[in-house]
Amino acid sequence: MTMHRQLDCALQGLQQLAYARIAREFARAWHARAEESEEAQAVIGEAHRRVLHCEQALAELRFVIEDPRQIAEIKVARALYLRMLLESAPTRLQSWSDCESLDAMPKSHLFEWISYDFEQLELSELEGSMTEEEAAWYTQAIDTAAKVRD
Repeated sequence: MTMHRQLDCALQGLQQLAYARIAREFARAWHARAEESEEAQAVIGEAHRRVLHCEQALAELRFVIEDPRQIAEIKVARALYLRMLLESAPTRLQSWSDCESLDAMPKSHLFEWISYDFEQLELSELEGSMTEEEAAWYTQAIDTAAKVRD
């Protein structure tokens, strides 16, 4: 597997895992609004199996990617992608507040709120785990992106 292909696979795997986790939490939150049912449990169970599958796929990929520079590249690219997603939050979340009741929130807004929370958490974890070199590289990439937008 070429280095570029490994990077693409890792980033795609991270996004699939993030989506699977969001979908699982969404299923839990949405079905918590109603009575427990076998259908709800099946949906939540399937969402959980998807998370486990994605985690397993990423664990297998970690054995292939050993180069610290490549791991740093994946972390920085993922963090930059999460920043881009978070910048779109005002549009995605619109006028809904997280203080409002979940019972009145449409499915799409609930999904976006959960996505936003998970994106913030993942970005915070990534930034907190960066080495000094990775943080410098990340800061430089943010500065470069800001200059391109200006």
